[in-house]
Amino acid sequence: MIRRLGVRLSVLLLLAALSSGSALAQAVAMDPTPPSRAQVLALLTAMGIRQNVENSLHKAQLNIRTSAHNALKKKRPDATEADLKKLDAVFDTTPLFGFEDISEILIDVYQKNLSAADVQAGIDFYNSEAGQRLVGKLPTIIREANDSSQELVQKKLSNYADSLQRKLEAFEVEFEKQHPADKSAPGAENKSK
Repeated sequence: MIRRLGVRLSVLLLLAALSSGSALAQAVAMDPTPPSRAQVLALLTAMGIRQNVENSLHKAQLNIRTSAHNALKKKRPDATEADLKKLDAVFDTTPLFGFEDISEILIDVYQKNLSAADVQAGIDFYNSEAGQRLVGKLPTIIREANDSSQELVQKKLSNYADSLQRKLEAFEVEFEKQHPADKSAPGAENKSK
């Protein structure tokens, strides 16, 4: 009897724990508390967005510097290495903006659209082993998806254009049958020539 009571009590405690856990999860999911700035930055870092933006900006500045070098060499073929170093100094003293300079816009968007619990769940996932694998493979996945979809979209657009052209030509023929050109209308003589 005591054993059955213990089993029943254990089952009741388990059910209570599960239902309170479920209620807690629902309460967290319904919690409209926006994420903090630090939480959003942690999520952007965990997702690799911060590093991708920094890398893109660095590449952009290198491209601008290379273009400036090429422009100087083209305009002044007699430019020396010392001249190019002086040009580099201009770029070194005029750095391109960084992630921090644009992060407030991203933070605002995330804070408007996600709760603190959502962001924390994202941080937990992207910091997990599976999340890190996804972050590592995402550039390849995006590149391959873009390449594949670009080919498919081009093919579909070409097929669409061909189909649309045939249907527009048929429409024009049918329209002309239903609405023959009035030979006395201005411009009708030019069309028949």
